[in-house]
Amino acid sequence: MLNVLIALGIFATILLFLQGCAALHRVMSPRGKDRAIERLQKWSAPELLTQLEIVRKESLSGIPWLHELLATMRQFQPLRVLHRQADCRIPLGNFVLAMPLLGLFGLIGAMWILYFPFVLALVPAAVLGAAPSGYLYWLKTQRMKKFDQQLPEALELVSRALKAGHAFSVGLKMVGDEAADPVGIEFRRVFDEVSMGVALPQALQNMTERLDSVDLRFFVTSVLVQRETGGNLAEIIDGLAGLIRNRFELQMKVKALSAEGRFSAIILFALPLVVGAALFKMNPEYIGLLFTDPLGQTLAAIASTLMITGGIIMKRMVTIKV
Repeated sequence: MLNVLIALGIFATILLFLQGCAALHRVMSPRGKDRAIERLQKWSAPELLTQLEIVRKESLSGIPWLHELLATMRQFQPLRVLHRQADCRIPLGNFVLAMPLLGLFGLIGAMWILYFPFVLALVPAAVLGAAPSGYLYWLKTQRMKKFDQQLPEALELVSRALKAGHAFSVGLKMVGDEAADPVGIEFRRVFDEVSMGVALPQALQNMTERLDSVDLRFFVTSVLVQRETGGNLAEIIDGLAGLIRNRFELQMKVKALSAEGRFSAIILFALPLVVGAALFKMNPEYIGLLFTDPLGQTLAAIASTLMITGGIIMKRMVTIKV
């Protein structure tokens, strides 16, 4: 029990030290660059200062002090953006509270049950602590894939509405009413913002901030450029929809051609785990040395690091950006 308390004290000390270093960096870092960027933005887009903006009350947590902490601290801004892009209904505060609790659970479990030393116990603690943010990233990835698949049809619907003589905002409303989520709900939000007084360029920019989609940025850029220079917006959107569809088809072809490499990577990564589990089932004492003996723990940590590194390398080898 004393070892667990000492480990908890060391863990808390490390967290406080890292938080202190981050606070010292924020205090000592110069603000000149940020102020210059703000001035350039004001000079380049002065009309944004006078436009009406919609303020949504975002509930980050049911706990008041945690909501204020998440809303004011800049360190949580990337996590807030990830939570918004994932469109997760669970409050962000639950994920923030779950990360240290799962990390502490992994640390205590590794030291108390598996008898890992403190340094090796930090590995499962870090993995469990990062699990909530990994879940949000997985939700965001799945949502973006679905959005990119639905985007060409949505753009074609907007183009048909323009050819029929409707306004661009009416085309957005038609997509919001007829398309499935997530495309439908995002285009409906843009139409609602425009109806409540937000300028169309700002409403489109807000949508690009909520969604991490390259194809959507192409669409928004095309619309904004057309508003400045003129041209046939329906033909522009038609061409963009065809380009996105061809790009998506090329991605599917690349994925099919790289299927053999991805399958080989999965086998090579899973083979040591399957063999280790089979040996542990047949002879627990033989494999148990990897978790009880200090040398075995060191070898297991080195092997895990090499496997993770190899998995990352193989993932980058078979991932081809289109």
